[in-house]
Amino acid sequence: MIFSPHYLCFLQGKGTIREMKQSEKIRTYTVAACLLLLPFVVFAAQTTFEVKTAKQLLDALTVAEPGIRIILCDGEYDLGGEIFISAKGTAVSPIRIAAKHRGKAIIVGESHIILFAAEHLSIEGLNFESTNGPAVELRGCHYIQITRNIFHLKETQRGLWIYINGIAGDSVRLSHHNRIDHNIFEKKSMLGNFITIEGTMRFQPQVSQYDRIDHNLFADIGPRVENVLEAIRAGSAEYSLSSGFTVIEENLFERCDGDPEYISIKSSDDTIRNNTFRECLGSLSLRHGNRNTVEGNFVLGNGRTGTFLDSTGKTWTLGTGGVRFYGTGMRIINNYFEGLTGKRWDATFAITSGNAEYGDGQRLTKHFRVHDATIAGNILVNNAGNFEIGYDGGGFQGNWWHLSPTGLKIENNIVVGSQDTLIKIFASPVNSSWENNTVWPTGGAVVSRASIDGLHVMDPKLVKDGKVWYAPNRRPHSRPLERTDVGPESK
Repeated sequence: MIFSPHYLCFLQGKGTIREMKQSEKIRTYTVAACLLLLPFVVFAAQTTFEVKTAKQLLDALTVAEPGIRIILCDGEYDLGGEIFISAKGTAVSPIRIAAKHRGKAIIVGESHIILFAAEHLSIEGLNFESTNGPAVELRGCHYIQITRNIFHLKETQRGLWIYINGIAGDSVRLSHHNRIDHNIFEKKSMLGNFITIEGTMRFQPQVSQYDRIDHNLFADIGPRVENVLEAIRAGSAEYSLSSGFTVIEENLFERCDGDPEYISIKSSDDTIRNNTFRECLGSLSLRHGNRNTVEGNFVLGNGRTGTFLDSTGKTWTLGTGGVRFYGTGMRIINNYFEGLTGKRWDATFAITSGNAEYGDGQRLTKHFRVHDATIAGNILVNNAGNFEIGYDGGGFQGNWWHLSPTGLKIENNIVVGSQDTLIKIFASPVNSSWENNTVWPTGGAVVSRASIDGLHVMDPKLVKDGKVWYAPNRRPHSRPLERTDVGPESK
């Protein structure tokens, strides 16, 4: 069911659950009226509606039921503001809203699609050129698929492009099991992320669960601001101790420069795997939460750098970075990093000290000490900064961080480079181990200023396979993604 400006039950983003229940009679009357407006033979003979105008689209959505397919013909559709869709399909008979010809049905104007407690529904093949975001918002939804669309909003102010969230005032219904796949997101410059995942405020806040983001292109977000311009943010500080089980996989990220964190994970038990990050200024940050996994990704800097003038008038040199993380139980395994230019905050492995411990009563926005992380099976080739451990923040935001990482397991990694010091220890990690790591400094580089057991200084004799290097006994599990591997036209 839909609530739109054409009907008395249009909520304008302010309706509560109580108000919606009170309007049940009005909605029933409206649906009956719409049935009279559309040809009876359509309902009797088929479950596919072709629409050519925004009015026809709104009418068709009003009577959507399991199995309905709504096909948008080529053209522009201005929905007149927010529309609320609470249609419910089933696993066997989902509801499908799709362009007749992929990319030719264009959503324009101040159009905002809000899925409200919707289920088993897909939005496919549309071209979102509406003004400002979110273009699509999910509130308390599950089994929603947003697939093979193009998102290139005509922004004039800050805003998110896709927002997965809960329902304000509803502590029961939770978003879960949604999928965002094979889309293009590009050219965002105003504050706000391409995709943001938050959740439901219960006695203990709970982030949306089991969402999957896969086979998308994320490109050209920037230029750099100080905060709130990530490609993806999964969670927030208040949701960080809840398990999201979000999976971000098989995506291509190119020049995602807008935020110091091109991906920001702020929830627990998430997985980022088999993605390719190309020339992104900043880092993949496991900023809050615990037990997150970064596995099988290609992070390629191509030597790119940039500059940023901050709000105090200071100019920063920006580098392409790897993984920066905090919290407990992180796993960074079997990734490939090459040509990265970042150091310290943006080193390939930026394992800084922390300024708080979980459970000590500090605000959840703190940088929590690293505990029990596993960094294994990674290959690092020709990066400006490789392992940088225990950096104290240098007085960042007036803070000096003195809780050095503890319980690190650093195993079976290969580090080859000609720049600087391959392994920098600012503060020694506590109760940590190094085992079977191969380190090969070339040119003027050195291994480390610290004495570290578990390092083998020897040439791993890397071999080039296409665009990446590998050890003879460790062939790459896959290859970096190209644009043909993601987006609406890919498999």
